[in-house]
Amino acid sequence: MNFRGWAPLPSFAGSRYPEKFDWRPQPQGSRVSDALQRWLNDYGEHVIWADFDPQYLERGLRYAEEDRVLDIDPAGDGFFARVHGSGRNVYRVHVRINPPPSRRPVTIDCSCPLGGDCKHGIAALIRFLEAPREGTHNGVSPATRLWLQDIGATLEAQDEARRPAETLLYVLDVRPGAALEVSVWKGRRRKDGSLGRLSPYAGDGATGARFLTPGDRRVLPLLPNGKGPVDPVQVPVVLRELAELGRAHWGSAGGTVLSPGPTRRGALRWQVLEDGSQRLVADAAGEDDEPLVALRGEPPWYVATASGEAGPLELGLPARTASTLLAAPPVAAAEVADVAGALRRLGDVVPLPEPPPRREIKDVTPVPCLVLEQDRLVSDEYWGDGFDEPEPVARLAFDYDGVTLPPGGQQERARQVSEGALVEVLRDRAAEQAAAERLRGFGLTEPPSVEAGRYVPGRGTDWLEVITRAVPELEAAGWRVETTAAFPWRLVEPDDWYADLDAESGNAWFELELGVEVEGERHSLLPLLMQLIRRQPQAMSQRHLDAVDPEASLLLDLGDGRLLPVPAARFVPILRTLSELYDPQADAEDGRLRLPALRAGALEALEAGAPLRWEGDEALRELGQRIAALGRIEPAEAPAGLQGALRGYQREGLGWLQALAAQGLGGVLADDMGLGKTIQVLAHLLREKEAGRAADPSLVVAPTSLLFNWEREAERFAPGLRVLRLHGSDRHRRREPLGAYDLVLTTYALAHRDVEALAAQPWHLCVLDEAQAVKNPRAKAARAVRQLRARQRLCLTGTPLENHLGELWTQFDFVLPGLLGDQDSFNRVFRRPVERDGDSGRQRGLRQRISPFLLRRTKQAIARELPPKTEMQRHAELTGAQRDLYETVRVAMDQRVRQEIARRGLGQSQVVVLDALLKLRQVCCDPRLLKMDAARGVERSAKLELLMDLLPELIEEGRRVLLFSQFTSMLALIEQALAGTGIDYAMLTGQTRDREAQVARFQSGAVPLFLVSLKAGGTGLNLTAADTVIHYDPWWNPAVMRQATDRAHRIGQAQPVFVYHLLTRNTVEEKIMALQQRKAELGDALLGGEQGSTAALEMADVEQLFAPLR
Repeated sequence: MNFRGWAPLPSFAGSRYPEKFDWRPQPQGSRVSDALQRWLNDYGEHVIWADFDPQYLERGLRYAEEDRVLDIDPAGDGFFARVHGSGRNVYRVHVRINPPPSRRPVTIDCSCPLGGDCKHGIAALIRFLEAPREGTHNGVSPATRLWLQDIGATLEAQDEARRPAETLLYVLDVRPGAALEVSVWKGRRRKDGSLGRLSPYAGDGATGARFLTPGDRRVLPLLPNGKGPVDPVQVPVVLRELAELGRAHWGSAGGTVLSPGPTRRGALRWQVLEDGSQRLVADAAGEDDEPLVALRGEPPWYVATASGEAGPLELGLPARTASTLLAAPPVAAAEVADVAGALRRLGDVVPLPEPPPRREIKDVTPVPCLVLEQDRLVSDEYWGDGFDEPEPVARLAFDYDGVTLPPGGQQERARQVSEGALVEVLRDRAAEQAAAERLRGFGLTEPPSVEAGRYVPGRGTDWLEVITRAVPELEAAGWRVETTAAFPWRLVEPDDWYADLDAESGNAWFELELGVEVEGERHSLLPLLMQLIRRQPQAMSQRHLDAVDPEASLLLDLGDGRLLPVPAARFVPILRTLSELYDPQADAEDGRLRLPALRAGALEALEAGAPLRWEGDEALRELGQRIAALGRIEPAEAPAGLQGALRGYQREGLGWLQALAAQGLGGVLADDMGLGKTIQVLAHLLREKEAGRAADPSLVVAPTSLLFNWEREAERFAPGLRVLRLHGSDRHRRREPLGAYDLVLTTYALAHRDVEALAAQPWHLCVLDEAQAVKNPRAKAARAVRQLRARQRLCLTGTPLENHLGELWTQFDFVLPGLLGDQDSFNRVFRRPVERDGDSGRQRGLRQRISPFLLRRTKQAIARELPPKTEMQRHAELTGAQRDLYETVRVAMDQRVRQEIARRGLGQSQVVVLDALLKLRQVCCDPRLLKMDAARGVERSAKLELLMDLLPELIEEGRRVLLFSQFTSMLALIEQALAGTGIDYAMLTGQTRDREAQVARFQSGAVPLFLVSLKAGGTGLNLTAADTVIHYDPWWNPAVMRQATDRAHRIGQAQPVFVYHLLTRNTVEEKIMALQQRKAELGDALLGGEQGSTAALEMADVEQLFAPLR
């Protein structure tokens, strides 16, 4: 059996009852229980048992001996117990012990049917009497008793730690007459230990509520039932118990927690009240002049409102006298003389009241005062409304010539005690109402509160707007604004802004920290800005940054309540730069970004709006300045060994290549087809050789079709270069090593086969021509060229972006590894946001990152140096059997595509979609291309008939025509159709062996027509003899078609160029041409600086492509 709260001592002398109970030690401070024991002992056992029925006495004795008393909890004037009755019944017993002399020493209440004076109560009283009396040692030394008391306190603390979810909270306050008032609240504990919503509790401790602790049961009976002051006699006991509990708060549910304190000395004085009367109060000061509140008790007690300490207050008077004096009512001015005469008998211990001086303030315009603080908004103190966490509030007051008053509503006069004098103020109600209206104009509103003049932001505003907009305007209007230390926010001004650069070993990477110094402390901006960006990704969008008001400020929370306003001139350039540098998964929580040295070019933009103090590695900043300068191209003079003149834009290209080489950097030369990329690279190589920098040979890797062009161009423009064409089965039978040459030419296929030999040779310059050929980073050729060692790497391409951004990454991963990160981070930061989401901010960031290292000039930009180009469409109408075949195939393919998409999704159904579109395109070109039973016997082609009508007309006009088709089998059908027409032609496909001969036939004028497969002749050829281009069938990628057109429309072309697109009306061909425009937007926006976006093929596109003929 467990006796909670009692010491392990034998039963008191003379007890007839055997000791059969377990024990738990009595905690220090249980003096009330000791007093009760003394009262019982004073009565004597014969008096105690005299009032009980003998049969209940016998049964109670048996219950006690059977250990049916489960526990005993002392409380106030008695104790509570639980007793095991008949069967499974457990009854709650409350035993009250009446102080002597009393006719009846003990009163028992029980929850059993008898209701009291029962066997359950008698058993509990017997066990209570077996507990030791104060001062009785019974063989236990004082040291052992103190040790056991300490154990008891520890165990009770453990019980408190294992407390149930519900608990009681006590709120203490002082009422007139120094009376102590205690309100009791019940709440449920949250996981963090705090209490949830509180509700009043009116129990007296007699209930069996499991959440009540022994301390609760001791103090609750001593409190008044409901609201009211505590009996002064009980005040010392109540305060001592509550200070031990640790759940008593001063003033409010969130106020200071009470704890035991020492005895302090104080003195009485008269306090002047606002109505001119006086009240006797006790003044006392704690350590460091901590304010103390005196409470009427016998003896009086104090509460230190700041620390929460509570203890006896010594006033130098008897306890009853001191308590009576503190209960004095306010003394009116007319009563001062009588009261003073009565108090003289107490001597000098009690001061005598004196009439206070008076003064009047009128005709004064008040100064509005706004105090930003943190406090609880209490709308109903008793029921607990507003008893939540402290909230930021703005408190309005008015200064009348040194006297500060709260808002007075309709009151015309106000009284206040100031410096011992009673001051009467004539209020300016109009001025006060105007001030309140001005606060409401800033969006502040008055919540329900027991105190007037409290304001909080209403709907549509917040504290940050109050701090940044309202406060400056109010101060400018003459208001006095004060911010207390408790207010959670405070505006601070920066002392300085800095950027710190730290290069890692090897100089391939560096760390960047952006920061501000505030009040002598350094704060990194990056974690603060990263938090902002994660919460508001739109903050980095180009549209958002363009719309920022130049006068705006961004508030950054420094984490300790200080708010740093950052002007737009400072944060906009930083956010623009971060939009280019930022990876959402990058770790910048330590305040630093880890970046490749290649991205140092973005540093210069950081101080576009305001200067920074740069710290750390100066070489990194200089590198960044040089990289940024790559965008400001200076034309270079052609080298002496170049045979031929460079155009203006070509000299700029040479200057850019030279600037890259000077920094040991690579790049992508992405001029439109036909603008002379080859001659610019040859000029660059000659400049390097003439300057003595090209100690090693240079390597060009190109498609097989371009080797002859490179060899011929080098012989024509740079005859001083020793050139090796590393091609053919006998390529390794050369007499001299690779290092003996200035320029080595090979193909992508051979680069993979010869990678070991090529990787062993150091190269001065490594060039990938038509670099889109290695757009797949996992292809053998792409892996091979990454192994080559070169001082400088270049990519040449007229279409750096054909289908998706991954192609761009592959090329830059070759020329400048690390610039765009690894493939996963590139896809996460750029490719998916741009292609899938149309994120123009990410698109702009990618363009900024690559722009120093990518040079692209379009024909439109240098149009004055090119002849005009005219594009037009010619349409054929499907009729008869060809139309029926198209619809038959379309219906079948539409059903197949939909089934596949339903099964695997659109993203995983591309092969099926493209195969279905291929079949429809074949029907449009010529039904004989389609290898299906349904196509047998359908030999008429509307488009072929259109072509055969067009070609003779063009030839008769003297036009020189290039005709492109994706299908070599279509070229074969066109070849058949040309038989017997008298039109001579040349043809180039992947099967053509003597490519140069076919090109020469057309270029020399021997034939007026050149049939070319798109794949074999769409790139690398110079066919300026042509002035007309026919695209027989449209292709998805407009860049590929432009490349083919550029075989004729290029530098060296003297005639206007006409481009014909042959289309079948209302078919998939017209819809492909419409989708081409969307495909072109991405490349234009990234490479040409235009705003735009692209979207992947969507379900709506699929439905449109397979729509029926109209």
